Amino acid sequence: MKNTDWTTEIRAAAQRAQAQGAMVPLVSETRAVQQEGLDFLVAHLSSLSLKDLAKILQQNSGANPFLPYEAAMFVANLSDTHVLLLNKFPIFPDHAMVVTRQFQPQTGPLEEADFAALAVLMEGIPDAVFMFNGGKTAGASQPHRHLHILPTHQLPLLARLPADQPVGQVRSLPFFGFLHAHVALDPSLPGPAWAAQLAAAVQAASTHCGLEPHMGEMPPYNLLGRRDGVLLVPRRREHWSDGTHSISVNALNFGGWVGVRGPEQIEPVCRAGLRATWEAVTQPLD
Repeated sequence: MKNTDWTTEIRAAAQRAQAQGAMVPLVSETRAVQQEGLDFLVAHLSSLSLKDLAKILQQNSGANPFLPYEAAMFVANLSDTHVLLLNKFPIFPDHAMVVTRQFQPQTGPLEEADFAALAVLMEGIPDAVFMFNGGKTAGASQPHRHLHILPTHQLPLLARLPADQPVGQVRSLPFFGFLHAHVALDPSLPGPAWAAQLAAAVQAASTHCGLEPHMGEMPPYNLLGRRDGVLLVPRRREHWSDGTHSISVNALNFGGWVGVRGPEQIEPVCRAGLRATWEAVTQPLD
């Protein structure tokens, strides 16, 4: 599987699923915003997409979409423990998910098998972005364990990650005023070695942020990374609100992508400050 062109595999599966009506791409409009020297993308779904999504979610309320998964969503077997599935409601092109075959909780600690399955993909698409939302408070939409992968979509703030950070070193980023940890990775390592490196980096970042499992569950947190580094952000709240407008926050936000419900929310959220949306849902530095 080392030489698999995963982007092509994902794209072909998405074309088939969309032709069958099984996948519902969510149309969004995006605005570039710069605040305090940082670049953000603020996106909202079209009214038609919101109606389609609400109808489908109501029909499938309470169901686990991964057990069993919809046949049309299948892309590939990654390992004995994980499969690669399409995102049924993608906002980004080629958006896929690494999903456990059997139910594992999204709130449980990530395991060796999770990192190994992710590494299979990352070796074939070196520019991909991966994400993990550790539980509902961290923005996870499903309790069944899954990691997101964006093979072709880059996030604006990832370009600000330090290029000179020693591999394995835990560092705080100067533009984040909340508790977090960034760990640099060696992108040249082969799959199994890269997976072990990532596991060690996540453990180091968790220790730095004081995150430890309790009764088999981790406190809520987000992971966002590429082959050359991973960012961990502990969470204390799922959404930001000013009393009138609110947005759900997940790992994408820490890469500079902010999703709002409609165009009427863009100005209020930007006026409140996109940094403020981070600080409302994260742990303070002290």
